[in-house]
Amino acid sequence: MRKIVISPLFCESHLVKYQIPNIIDTINPDIIIYNEGLFPGATEGKKKLDKKWIDKYTLDGKRGFDFLELQNIIEEAQKKYKDTKIILNKMDYSIRMKPVDCYINATTNFDDFDLKIEEGDCLFPSEGDVFHHENSINRIESYISQIEPNQGFKSHWLEFVANQFYVEKKTLIKNHQSRKICVKFGDMGFYEKVLSQFISQNYNMLYSTNLITYHYAWWRPGKFLDLRCEQLERNNGYWDDFRKAIDLAQKCELDEINNRPSISTDPSNFDVWIKKIDIEHPKHIKEHECYV
Repeated sequence: MRKIVISPLFCESHLVKYQIPNIIDTINPDIIIYNEGLFPGATEGKKKLDKKWIDKYTLDGKRGFDFLELQNIIEEAQKKYKDTKIILNKMDYSIRMKPVDCYINATTNFDDFDLKIEEGDCLFPSEGDVFHHENSINRIESYISQIEPNQGFKSHWLEFVANQFYVEKKTLIKNHQSRKICVKFGDMGFYEKVLSQFISQNYNMLYSTNLITYHYAWWRPGKFLDLRCEQLERNNGYWDDFRKAIDLAQKCELDEINNRPSISTDPSNFDVWIKKIDIEHPKHIKEHECYV
């Protein structure tokens, strides 16, 4: 049985630098594969990316503006973690591909590396901003031992905004944000069925666990934040409000902040609030510039 982490990437070098040692310490995989490249239709497929955006945030229309830095990070990791094969691969998606198709492509292209996936191999289709606490390694191993081929498990994802103190309030609701972590390979049909939920996040086919996933979705400093805001299509004023909420969160004073007031100001609407919490974070992320 091999453990293989595979993930699409685009402009996430600032997190990958810390994610690699986190993956080593929590999953201890045999192989880590990063497939770097821009999804042509943006991450959610709701906005056409114009030439101005492409010129600003890519090197060549496909590679992220931070790709050279990413290469250096991967090269250093390859030297340091010799027991784990770490691969950085360039992805060229078709302009006609939807985000779900791109994600499936970037988490199933094992043939590109002459990897024959066998029954019982544990696949971790991931993302560049996903972490686990280092103390969870034994639980992850335990969950792996309990599943059979064509089975998998999911975890509770906490979406962090601005720094380590604030999360999207809706993600604190039990079972609200349960997403895939591992699939024990049986056949490609089941694996792709799991991957196809990339947008819907409906993982009823996977077992629930008590594992917490730290999703640093809105730890995006400087140009990385500009990219994300300009990539996703939202109503006028939405991103101004969101950025104001991030600025308030950096002060670490308020218990709750409405980061989407253009949608609702109702205190009972968990979808538009971020909440301050106190939780221990993975040791690897504490050097990131968003960690206060």
